[in-house]
Parts: sequence; structure tokens; C-alpha cells
Amino acid sequence: MKALIVINGYFENKNNDYKAKRLQEEFLPYGVTFDIRDALSLLAFSAGDEVNIKDTDDYSFCINMDKDKYLAKAISLKMPMFNSYESLELSDDKMASLLALTKSGIKAPLTVSAPLCYIDNPDSKKVASFLNQVESSLGYPLVFKECHGSLGKQVRLINNREELEKTYQEFYKVPHLYEKFLSKHQGHDYRVMIIGGKPVAVMERVNEHDFRSNIALGGKGYDVTSTIDPKFNSLAIKACQALKLDYAGVDVAIGEKGEPYFLEANGNAFFTEIEKITKVNVTKKLVEYIVKKLGI
Repeated sequence: MKALIVINGYFENKNNDYKAKRLQEEFLPYGVTFDIRDALSLLAFSAGDEVNIKDTDDYSFCINMDKDKYLAKAISLKMPMFNSYESLELSDDKMASLLALTKSGIKAPLTVSAPLCYIDNPDSKKVASFLNQVESSLGYPLVFKECHGSLGKQVRLINNREELEKTYQEFYKVPHLYEKFLSKHQGHDYRVMIIGGKPVAVMERVNEHDFRSNIALGGKGYDVTSTIDPKFNSLAIKACQALKLDYAGVDVAIGEKGEPYFLEANGNAFFTEIEKITKVNVTKKLVEYIVKKLGI
């Protein structure tokens, strides 16, 4: 059996390479081989009545490690995909994720999305009115996030009105949001790896030099798989259910009273650090789940 791993055509990262290699290794005993192809070699041509992606007819399924929702939709019309197009569309957009959790019983920091703007130089009074509401509702410091992004690179801490106005002017045409800052989340959270609705590994992340806990930004990881409070796992499970994710790394913050707060669910989570820190073979567990689901 031959399958497809999709990676981004522009983004090169050793963690991507590690994940693809580990998947290839763990699938070999099941007689599954993979082609690793980037999105630039998988252009989807649509004429309305059909979609054509060159040289993809021989693949039995796809593991999608890219975030292009249009390509994901096209591939999903041809073969099973992990994670699914529907889950990618929900989980890769931070505001869409938050809205999808409504009525799920999951707490998240108070958040407001920036209204859509597609013109140059929007009216200054209207902008000021919006920023006044952000400021009065969230206070300072507050967190700015682009709706799409990874590795913490599209996230910044805003400390005052001057920084808020400057950030808005820089990003007003880009989908983004503003989030209430949780003081206990200062460089500290949990990455909970969920596969098939079950927690398989948990890494506590601590960054003493940045409010963002990402390992890529200098954070350090600690294995808490067997010691974490079950309520953090429970939130991560519910989030994956709401977002229709087969697997994900769910980032969970700590509230003022120690309660879990949803931050985001990464349906393209890397395995490098969490496997190294927890000694859990996350890749094998994902492969076993996919093999069972597909009946290989």
C-alpha cells in the first residue's frame, strides 16, 4: 500500500522532517510506504465539476502536515486524510476554534476578533472605537494573535495603548484577535497529545525568558504524563471532539485558580520534543490508530 505525506512547499523545518521519517518507520511493518510531497507539487486544478491533482491516483490515504485548507479539501475528495479537512479548517484558525467550542463546557481566555477590513486607511474614529472596546474589556497587558500561525511567531504581548495602535495598524488587513492575558500563563502551559480521543503524552512547557512557552522560542519541556491533573486532559479531549480532530497537540493554560484554559489545538503538532521528553512513542500510537481506523 502506498500513501501520501503532505508538507508545506515553503516552510523547511527539522521537526517536519523528523515527523515524516518517524511515520515512515512506524508504518513499514504494516506494508505501507509513503511519498513525501510538498504542496507546490500537488496543485489542485478545479473546473467546477471535478478536481484534478496530478499523480495522486495511487495513494490509499494521506497524512496532511500542511495547513492549506484548499488543498486539504481537494485531497479529501480523493482519499481519506488525517487530520480531516473539516478539522483543519476549524483548528488552524484560532478564532474559528474558539467559536467551535461554544457549549462544550470549555473555558478559554476572554477574546475578541478584529472586524474584517479590506480597505486602505480605515476611518480613524471607527478604529479608535474598536480599540477602546478591546482596551476596556481585556486590560493590559493583552495578547495579540494572528488567526493563522504556528511556533508562537504570530503572537505578541501588548502593554499599552501605543503598542495596541501600532499593532493594529500593522495587521488590520490580516485576520487576528486580541486575548486577555492570564498571569499564570506567563511562559507556562501544558501540551497534551490526544490520539483517537485519548491522552497519550503530556509535556509541561516553561519559558523563563518569554511569555510564550513554545520550545522553539526557548521553552523547556518536562514529562507530566502520569502526574498532570486529569481536568487538563479532560479539557483537551473535549476540545478535540469539538474540533473533530483525530489527533492533536492541545495547548492548555493555567487560570488564576489553577483551572485549565484552552489556548489552541494544533492538528499538525510536531512529535520531536514530546517524544524525547516523555519517552512515549507518540508516532507509533498514531500509526496504530490510523491502521485500526482504516482496517489495514
